[in-house]
Amino acid sequence: MRNLLFLFVASFVLYSCTASYSFTGTSVGEAKTLSIETVSNVAPLTPPSYTQNFTEDLKDNFLRQTNLDLVKSNGDLQLSGMIIRYTSAPSATTGDEGTSQNRLTVGVKMKFVNRLDPSQNFEKNFTRFQDYSSSASLTSVQDALLEDITDQLAQDIIQASIGSW
Repeated sequence: MRNLLFLFVASFVLYSCTASYSFTGTSVGEAKTLSIETVSNVAPLTPPSYTQNFTEDLKDNFLRQTNLDLVKSNGDLQLSGMIIRYTSAPSATTGDEGTSQNRLTVGVKMKFVNRLDPSQNFEKNFTRFQDYSSSASLTSVQDALLEDITDQLAQDIIQASIGSW
């Protein structure tokens, strides 16, 4: 009888004391679902396909780093936003008043809604950039630059919305 009581108490302790760890530094709490609206664009000169690419990359990053289920609308966690800045400008000059580097900058305004914990809701701007040689045309390096910028923006958005660091 004593062994049975010990086994019961040990089982209870083991099953009731659980911890949840995330090696990605994210915490979704009790949320089970995520909805991400297609990001809109208000910045001139943005490539036409970038809004869709940005949205899909954002979804992929969230799904890789969480166990959330993606739903079309009304998720426990919701993201929407717009591209508000897309510029390419000189970032470094040479001694003869020429340009040695240009900078591609992308800015997004994102709205995050946590239906389970409204105190975490926010509307924030995020901006990232990549420099490239002025001897290269933007069209020749744009895809690679946007890939890096998008990944950085996605990480910033994830950390702001569900980051637990």
